Amino acid sequence: MDKNELGKRIADLQSERERLTGELQNARAEARDAIIAGKKPGGTAAALAERISIVDDALVELNERQCAANASAERNNRRRRAETALDATSKRAKLAVAVDEALNALTSSWDAYADALRKDVGQVSGAGGDLTAVERALTNNRAAEPLVKALIQSGGVKLARTFGIDTPIRERHAVSLADAEERVAESLRVELLRIKASSPQPYVSREAQAELKEMEATR
Repeated sequence: MDKNELGKRIADLQSERERLTGELQNARAEARDAIIAGKKPGGTAAALAERISIVDDALVELNERQCAANASAERNNRRRRAETALDATSKRAKLAVAVDEALNALTSSWDAYADALRKDVGQVSGAGGDLTAVERALTNNRAAEPLVKALIQSGGVKLARTFGIDTPIRERHAVSLADAEERVAESLRVELLRIKASSPQPYVSREAQAELKEMEATR
């Protein structure tokens, strides 16, 4: 008997008990009147009382079954919720592994990049390179700005703020480290053209000046 059948049967027996209780009251009144009249009372009241007792026993049993069925249904619901949550957790765990690996790679790559920048900054600056895009990586008070910009460039402001970084930099101001280095390289290419433009050889000088004008026009 399933949960719905149990509920229907309990309701039926409760209705039957209510009916039998009314009949018992009438039967007891008839038996009382018979005794008052000096007559032998019938056995209807006793039979109804026994029937009610049996119905009560059946109701107790059915209620116990219903409680057991409800408990079983609750356990099944909890099991399904736990299994669903476990499946979701398993999927998130794979993403977490990817994040951990990316952060480990980021740490290693950033350390190597910052070390290389510190070693190269003098050489690049001495050669006339414009380090504006990357030089703040070397300052103490804003050491993370190039990295923050790279984070914003790759993941937007939301990712940077997830790290607790409240930055006024907006996505349109973000620049990747590769783009920043390209700006440094471009400044060095400009410097090379300026050197050529000062050449005593007219052909070399004219060609370099033309390239410089073209670069200025495309900026």
